[in-house]
Amino acid sequence: MSIKKNWITSAHRGFVDGTLKENSLAAYYNAYLNGADMIETDARFTCDGVLVVNHDATVTGFNERGERVTYIVAETPAKTVCSVILSKDDVWGTQRVPTLEQVLNLAYHTGLHVNIDLKNGYESAEPVAKAVLKCGMQGKIVYALNGSGMKGIEAILAIDPDARFIDRGVGFANTVSGFSERGKRCFCYTDDVSEENINAIRNAGCLLALISLNPDNFESAICRKPDMCEFLHSSDFKAIEENYLKKIRLY
Repeated sequence: MSIKKNWITSAHRGFVDGTLKENSLAAYYNAYLNGADMIETDARFTCDGVLVVNHDATVTGFNERGERVTYIVAETPAKTVCSVILSKDDVWGTQRVPTLEQVLNLAYHTGLHVNIDLKNGYESAEPVAKAVLKCGMQGKIVYALNGSGMKGIEAILAIDPDARFIDRGVGFANTVSGFSERGKRCFCYTDDVSEENINAIRNAGCLLALISLNPDNFESAICRKPDMCEFLHSSDFKAIEENYLKKIRLY
């Protein structure tokens, strides 16, 4: 008999190893090398309207002279933001803040799916979907709606009709309760694996995504039969999953 996983393995901000930095192209490529199905990324606007990948509202790193620099992404041009050096490493080379298009191009050529957190909410729904279309990634994206609800879903579906969506817990399940395709398209994410919470999400007809997974909580989480497992960027998901699957007995 064959033992295999039945969930999407998502690497939150990539997979960090050694001097790698989260949300860098190298961290995403490292996630691919270690067998991730999906990477999670964060898209936000610069002051000149370019979508760059950075989790926080500010970006911190180094300039070409090795001096520490910090910029507010929304108040800074993309050229400056993307010049910030996140890390220098002999193996991976110099890593800078990537644009969303760079991340999507990497995903296109590696076969990765992408969970894109819309840090600007509804404002970025259409621009992100258009970037997805431009990069040939339609149907391979899970859009993290950041509270934009059905309004965001409708705007994205008009551009990317095969899109899937994700937002927080039972609240999101209630928001999409009238959406007939929620069982195929809508993930509710949570780190609460209590029976009450999981049942509420399942009873609402949504897909289940468990987040912040690591070696300490994975086995208790996987008992809830999630559709997606999102691992912390510092967690070796390949080893965690392989160790778990070795223990499974079907008879």
